[in-house]
Amino acid sequence: MPKKYRLSRADFMRLPKAARRIHGTYFSLTVTPSPRLEGPRAACVVSKKVSARSVDRNRIERRCRESLRPLLAGMKEPTAFIFFAKREAASATFAEIRKDIGKLLERCL
Repeated sequence: MPKKYRLSRADFMRLPKAARRIHGTYFSLTVTPSPRLEGPRAACVVSKKVSARSVDRNRIERRCRESLRPLLAGMKEPTAFIFFAKREAASATFAEIRKDIGKLLERCL
């Protein structure tokens, strides 16, 4: 995912309280409109409760970011999207993750 679409830690800490939370099969999405951002930004959070192995957590994050890349390119409004992985994401295929992320973004827009 290009750097202009990533939500930095500083941006993450400055965000107001989440405006809306949507639950999917593999991820929970927190949507926060933020006029400080120049466009849509996204972050994927995978805790150790999802998987104890860092290899698995990193794979989930990579799949999440790759699924988001083409979807964020078409958006213009300054919004922060934070995806929280669920335990089920550890055993999901890339196609299932892509489908779940697409559904979550459709529901929030």
